[in-house]
Amino acid sequence: MIFIAALSLTVPGFAQSDDGEEEFITTKEKSNAFFLGLKAGGTMTSMTQPDEGKLYDGSDFGFSGGLVLKARFGKASENSVGGTGYFGAGLELKYKLNSVKTLGTDESGKENAKISIGYFEAPVFVHIYPLAKSPSLNPLYVELGAAFAGTLSRSPKSLTLINPSADYSQVTYYLDANGSTLKGMDVRPFAGLGYTIPNTGLDISARYYVGTSELAGNFPCKMNTLEVSLAWLFNIGKF
Repeated sequence: MIFIAALSLTVPGFAQSDDGEEEFITTKEKSNAFFLGLKAGGTMTSMTQPDEGKLYDGSDFGFSGGLVLKARFGKASENSVGGTGYFGAGLELKYKLNSVKTLGTDESGKENAKISIGYFEAPVFVHIYPLAKSPSLNPLYVELGAAFAGTLSRSPKSLTLINPSADYSQVTYYLDANGSTLKGMDVRPFAGLGYTIPNTGLDISARYYVGTSELAGNFPCKMNTLEVSLAWLFNIGKF
């Protein structure tokens, strides 16, 4: 009985019309696709300067990695398979390390210390496939979204800048000392471009994140990040 029930779900059926002839009944084709995969990438982070003078000295490299879940909706044309349409959406859960070079001295006396901040990040995004009707460029997409980030780690605890400008002999910024800590949460809008290589599941993308929050109460700087990533996606079903 179980076999017969399963077979009835997978095999097309027949029905008898009013005039006694048999009609072929087909199930509705599913037009949307779900994907799940792993994603890893590299980051290059920049930082705005504080009001007191020049602290930021250059971008530095970091990394990111985690899980991605996304869907693609509709069909590019009547004859296309499901999951090839003009729009998609998704969610990621990942760890990201942002790092920048500075002209400051940290609490241990190290000069030109780097600022490194580790985040748990949840980007939410929509995908637009402007060339969905092109056989070769169907997987090319533009993405827009926002990342919700929470601080997991930070270093150093403080940075001191000597003679930052004519108005100051020295300024100390506290990232995790004297009652001042980095803000625990941040929301970062981003935009990007990507391409899923057909028949491989490999997805290459580049994004630019814009920092919207100052890092700490006495540290009025914001971080912006360029991220280049490679994902390996598995089709987990259609709906």
